[in-house]
Amino acid sequence: MFSMRHSEPAVKRTEGDKELTHDPRRLRRRRITAGLSIRELAAKAQVSVGSISMLENGKQSAGVKMLADLANALGCEIADLMPDENAA
Repeated sequence: MFSMRHSEPAVKRTEGDKELTHDPRRLRRRRITAGLSIRELAAKAQVSVGSISMLENGKQSAGVKMLADLANALGCEIADLMPDENAA
């Protein structure tokens, strides 16, 4: 079970033998910085509004394709949506 505490920003998902991780706070920050509403990002990335909301709240994980679509829509790299490896 995933923890929803704010001290654990990363959401993990296992796809095959690959574990994928995104940081909900980074996704939200990138969206806001890009000046996009959830609805606008959803349309640009061709993802449902509900999925964006759940991703930003750490209640859903994303596969590689979805992360790539989101990064493309936000004008950033997939790595920009991942947790900071140097964070304690």
